[in-house]
Amino acid sequence: MHESSCNVGHDCPIFTPNNQPMQTILVEDNAESREQLKFLLEKYAPECQIIAIATSGKEAVTAIETHHPELVFLDIELGDLNAFEVLERLQFTDFHLIFTTAFDKYAIRAIRFNALDYLLKPFGHEELLQALARLSDRTTRLQTAQIENLPTQFTDTSKLTKLAIPTTEGLVFRPIVDILYCESDRNYTTLFFMNGEKILVSRPLREYEDLLRGGTFFRIHNSFLVNVNGISKYVRGDGGYVVLQNGVTLNVARNRKDDFLQIWK
Repeated sequence: MHESSCNVGHDCPIFTPNNQPMQTILVEDNAESREQLKFLLEKYAPECQIIAIATSGKEAVTAIETHHPELVFLDIELGDLNAFEVLERLQFTDFHLIFTTAFDKYAIRAIRFNALDYLLKPFGHEELLQALARLSDRTTRLQTAQIENLPTQFTDTSKLTKLAIPTTEGLVFRPIVDILYCESDRNYTTLFFMNGEKILVSRPLREYEDLLRGGTFFRIHNSFLVNVNGISKYVRGDGGYVVLQNGVTLNVARNRKDDFLQIWK
């Protein structure tokens, strides 16, 4: 992994093996968005060498199969195909993928569940560099299982059953029902599982709250997001506390107590 600095003085923590430019393809059918992304990459992330630009889904398939890029910025809504139809047509998928999209956060859940990165339009250079920095933390690239799952998950996020967890070694896939609780540590989150396993992830707890909202998870405290199916007991108090099935006790924030108790009514 190599880190370098851009000409304008911004750090560009981009994964560039052997100090070589990252071969990059842009897929965007909107001319203004296309030029904006091109400008941002050339000015703030010159390590990303743009080798092709596609303005439609069919052009994207041809460009990716022809050039075998290391990184693809892929718009979700294209004129002829959507991003998932593009991915399904590819034979070559050994690349890093960053979606560019105007979808709202509820549609974004499917991307996050698959541990894929995205840029929510409109975005600036700071968001771009953050996405590239997250990409640098991983060694994994797009996986076939992710491509197969994405179309269904975008049409019905209630069907999401597994969480793809980014680690230093790659992706770890775990059933959502096996998560007991999540604990915040600033910009990191530790996931605790029913079997006693735990995994530290470099993402804030609020992201997992967004991902798991509407299911069996409830944020009982600023520091804790809990699978309510794993609670054995609630003990009343100022805010009270819960006892989980493994014996761990977690405080319930006073301002979340009433909403928490409503779950059981």
